[in-house]
Order: sequence, then structure tokens, then C-alpha cells
Amino acid sequence: MFARRPIPQVLPLLLALLFLSACATTAGQPASAPTSALRQPAPPSLDHFDPNSVSSIKLEDVPIVPVVDPSMRAVYQAGLAQGNNPHVFAKLGDCMTENPYFLGPFGAGKYDLGAYKELKPVIDLFYGYPTRGQGWQKDSFETVGLASAGGFNIAAPLDSTWSDPKWCQAGESPLACEYRVSKPSIAIIMFGTNDVNYTDAATYNFYLRTIISDTLAHNIVPILNTFPTRPENPAKSLLLNQIVVQVAEDYGVPLVNLNRALEALPNHGVNPADTTHLTTPNDGRVDVFTPQNLQTGFTVRNLVTLQSLKAVLEMVK
Repeated sequence: MFARRPIPQVLPLLLALLFLSACATTAGQPASAPTSALRQPAPPSLDHFDPNSVSSIKLEDVPIVPVVDPSMRAVYQAGLAQGNNPHVFAKLGDCMTENPYFLGPFGAGKYDLGAYKELKPVIDLFYGYPTRGQGWQKDSFETVGLASAGGFNIAAPLDSTWSDPKWCQAGESPLACEYRVSKPSIAIIMFGTNDVNYTDAATYNFYLRTIISDTLAHNIVPILNTFPTRPENPAKSLLLNQIVVQVAEDYGVPLVNLNRALEALPNHGVNPADTTHLTTPNDGRVDVFTPQNLQTGFTVRNLVTLQSLKAVLEMVK
């Protein structure tokens, strides 16, 4: 997973190094949800992170599908009041989120839920609703978000350098652009695959917290995800995923423990050829939830994402 463009970081020199190696401005600040309903962690800071503060977190103890905090209802409802679209969710991430195998096939409407028929109303809520104006026809399943791209690390969504000029305003970050253009009610967020090799823990913690606080400021419900273990660096993967869990806890936002969901799969759901991308069935049908297809990484990610959307919607409606 090599970047088509450089990955932003804190220091210009580091940015240049990452360009050789690697796979914001927020416009229009909306009114916030009632602050009494939300947790208020300290503002993100690059100077205050101790890895020991997350060392006791065990990923195997964290549920795969989130138990949704009731405070998310206030966020969701405030978002609808300001014009967020209940039929649109955003996808923020790197190549594993940009990849068409992540939810994309559900936009064709030919899926087979197998034993998971209860997920059909979730699909129906978003199916066929364009995520943007200007003649855009794709729904949330098929749309690649403006804050999602191969090579993105945790800092990229907040750097206007990587904004799409077709959709974004001058100086507008990919995150702010996505939220302005699509007006989603929910944002699915997963970063870390690139960060394992190129981002220190303090920087990862800072930018992840910034993304979550900005998402909540737009009255969008974030669904945060742990990411698959990089087999060449399991210790760093664990540390960053522990940060993900802690951030979700601190802000009270839903967390999909994808890392745990993949644990029982062959190669933990990761393609052993590149140690980066999730696996797919031989028939490519990541939208068919048969036991055989659910032995692959992208199919499992699609299942747990739909289950998590269902859990969120049941709480916020």
C-alpha cells in the first residue's frame, strides 16, 4: 500500500521522509450538540501522552459491536436539526476504507444477508440516496469519502493539501469538506494501518482526538474502529489500537472492535502477500454473508459495520 501522494506529518522534514516511504482548516463551524449530554475530555495536545496510560487495555475484552452511549442521541438529533442527512454516512480512512470492497457492493442491491436478515432496514435507510449534489448519483455504500484515500495517515484528513479541488473550498481540510458536501449524520472512521510504520503514538493520539472532536462539533455521530494488526509490527499495532479504545471511551463514542472480529480468521483476515489489505472471498462477494465468505476480512468488516450502524440507529432514533 504505497501512497499516491505524500502523507502529512507534524514536521516538514518528516513529511518528506514519509513521501519516500509511505503507502485544517475547518469551514463553517456548526452549532454544537447540548454540551451537558456529552463527555468533555481535555483538548487534544501533542505534549501530554503517556503510553503507560493505555497499556492495561486488552482488545480481547472490548466488544466487537458497540454498546452505544445515550449521549449520541443528542448529537444525532442536533445534527438533523441543522441539516445533516439521516440517509447519508461518511467513510473516513485509508486504503482499506477507500477500497470498493468496503461496503461498495451493497450499493448494487444484490447482497445476500444470509442469517443476518435483521440488517436489511439498515441498508434500506442509506441505499439509493446520493451523498452529494451536482449530479452525484452514488449512495453512501458506493461513495469514496472526500476524507478517505490510499496512503492517508491520521493527520491527512485535517490537512487541506489533500483536499479535492473539485469539491472543496480553498484552505478547507478533507474532513471539513466531506462534512460540508455530504452533510452525513454518521461517520465511520478507521485509521492506523499506515500509522503503524510512520506515526509516533503521541501524534496518533493527538490527531485521532482532533478528528473525533471535530466530528462531534459538526453534530455527526462518529463510529470509531480498531484496525487490523500489521503482522510485521504487532506491538505498535496494539499500542495504536489501545489509543483508539481510550479515545472512544474518553469521548463516549461508538467503537467497532474490528481487530477482535478478525482475530479468528485465517491470517487474522489480512492478506499475507502484502500484510496490509483485508482478504476477500474467491467469488469476490463481500456482500454475501455465507459462513464461507465470512472467513475473509472484508466480508467480516462489512458485517460488523452494518451491525454497528444498526446499534447506533437503535439508540439515536
